[in-house]
Amino acid sequence: MDPASGTAVVTGAASGIGLGLVRACVAEGMSVVMSDIDGGRLEEAASALRAEGGSVWAHPCDVRDLSEVHALQRAATEHGGPVDLLFNNAGVGLARPVPQCSHADWRLLLEVNVQGVINGIQTFLPAMIEQGRGHICSTASLSGLAGDPDLVAYSGTKFAVVGIMEGLAIEMRRDHPGISCSVLCPGPVATDLMATSSKNLVDSGGQPSAEGRRAAEVADYLARGMDPDEVGRLALAGIGAGDFWLLPHPDMTFEILDPRYEAMKRGRLHVDADWVLPR
Repeated sequence: MDPASGTAVVTGAASGIGLGLVRACVAEGMSVVMSDIDGGRLEEAASALRAEGGSVWAHPCDVRDLSEVHALQRAATEHGGPVDLLFNNAGVGLARPVPQCSHADWRLLLEVNVQGVINGIQTFLPAMIEQGRGHICSTASLSGLAGDPDLVAYSGTKFAVVGIMEGLAIEMRRDHPGISCSVLCPGPVATDLMATSSKNLVDSGGQPSAEGRRAAEVADYLARGMDPDEVGRLALAGIGAGDFWLLPHPDMTFEILDPRYEAMKRGRLHVDADWVLPR
């Protein structure tokens, strides 16, 4: 698709990669409906973009709630007309060994990272099929291409996103060639994912769950990562080029995947001692 026209919807748009995607769309002249569960932070980001001349609207939404995603779709259509580009970007992270993950932790990651993507597809895809055009991009991670210790719950949800999008892309090419798809698999990006996620994590007693040393290490690792605006620019350029795999860190990606696939051919588990931080 040509990303330089039409209306885009971005979830998880108040900060990080989501805000980078919004900025990239605005720079290409698109109208953008920004969505996030944090309404106050979302409006601040939207106001700043409007002050710079961006055609943006803010619509708070919890992607776990299908009715709220339907409301987002209606609002987007009212503001900008038919939606041409959907970024299922909202997500939460968790850096914790499996024995320390509560049932609530698993449920939160599955509901936001997986069900949120499903809700976006179920809501926006029918209208795209009816109008005969559209693109859906969902944010996964390099942790959705290779498993990481202490990121098992997060990695599992991102593997699910990759599988959903790959299958959907093939199905759309067969049945609805006007609809295209992509999956964004970044490595380290300078976001506050761990801090924003920790607000929603609870322990087995329903109380806020204390994050440990591992989460602090991951937060520090991310802080030294790629600028989210650069991720947004690379993602939009890839979509414009017709790419399915959007890989902002290609060298890192294949340094991980090449030996993994070689080990897979031998039926072995590829274990790299350096695999201690999120992809």
